[in-house]
Amino acid sequence: MRFTISKIFLRVLLFGFILMTATIVTAQDSQTSKAPYPPSPVLRGVTWHWETYKTAALGSDLWPVTWADDNALYTAWGDGGGFGGSDSLGRVSLGFARIEGGPENFRGINVNGGLNAEHPAAFSKKGKASGIVCVNGTLYADINLQDGKWPDVHHVMAWSTNHGATWSKADWMFGKGAGEFQPGRFLNFGRDYSGVPAHLAGFIYLYGFTQPVQGETTDALYLARVPKEKILERAAYEFFAGCDADNRAKWTTNFSAAAPVLADKGGITPCSAVYDPALKRYIAAAFHEGPGQLGIFDAPEPWGPWTTVAYYEDWGRMGAAGEGLGCDFPGKWMSEDGLTMCCIFSVYGGSAKQGLHAHDRFNLVKVTFER
Repeated sequence: MRFTISKIFLRVLLFGFILMTATIVTAQDSQTSKAPYPPSPVLRGVTWHWETYKTAALGSDLWPVTWADDNALYTAWGDGGGFGGSDSLGRVSLGFARIEGGPENFRGINVNGGLNAEHPAAFSKKGKASGIVCVNGTLYADINLQDGKWPDVHHVMAWSTNHGATWSKADWMFGKGAGEFQPGRFLNFGRDYSGVPAHLAGFIYLYGFTQPVQGETTDALYLARVPKEKILERAAYEFFAGCDADNRAKWTTNFSAAAPVLADKGGITPCSAVYDPALKRYIAAAFHEGPGQLGIFDAPEPWGPWTTVAYYEDWGRMGAAGEGLGCDFPGKWMSEDGLTMCCIFSVYGGSAKQGLHAHDRFNLVKVTFER
């Protein structure tokens, strides 16, 4: 019995040491010299509290998230059974879930699709949600229809007026083909899209990219906006086209005239972005390729100018083999001073199976930004 207890005690110590080491290495791995933007004048860095790290929904990935009018978080996953499911158990191509409670005691409930879901899957065979947002009690999701070989796919805007129970699709699509705009993640604000600064009010904002030629890397992101009441009208979408002499944003309906808002020659994935009202800054997270290659940026406006908070090549000891799929900071779990948040992230591939072992699942960790 004494030997058994000693073994358990040593394992606990070893696990604690691994967590502590991972925290130290991750903090030191921020390589701002490789970053595409200068250091932030507001935030000095990020501390990842890996001792708080939690996982769920093994076999399901993506997990874009939004804060809805009912005070719950809503999210979407791909290729799995969602919360309580697995790669095969309850598997759907695209499912939607509700997250109740706080980060310490959250509860994930499969709303549409997945294991023991409240409602059957609207996208059981094909479809992936790049982004999700709640506006005036309605959930909207940008759906990759998977109707071609990636990235040559159509995207469609879908909506739900009953918190994800059922979904409808717009009767138009974002075009596919090299050079076309492919929507990615919505810019999120407060509960039910509240707290939008006055000069931006009345619009929904959406980051996306130019569809690349097969095999090429995307290195720039663009920003679209659409009036709240016209999100289901394609003709109402405008794209950021730079700033005028008075530093006011210009907008165009012609995507070919759009200007990039966030770029990285090392590559870039559709970023998640949230407004931090305490800091009056926008916090964006974008992988430049693999699971451990993550950039955290901040800016005074959704289009920049961006500065670097942290830039990693081996974040979480996960390296470059595979994909970084998403990294979100839900506004619901943001402290009043805007410095403590929780990160929901998704990674996939060989390196993602190392370090944190975060591959293909829902991942949650507490984060502190340093001033």
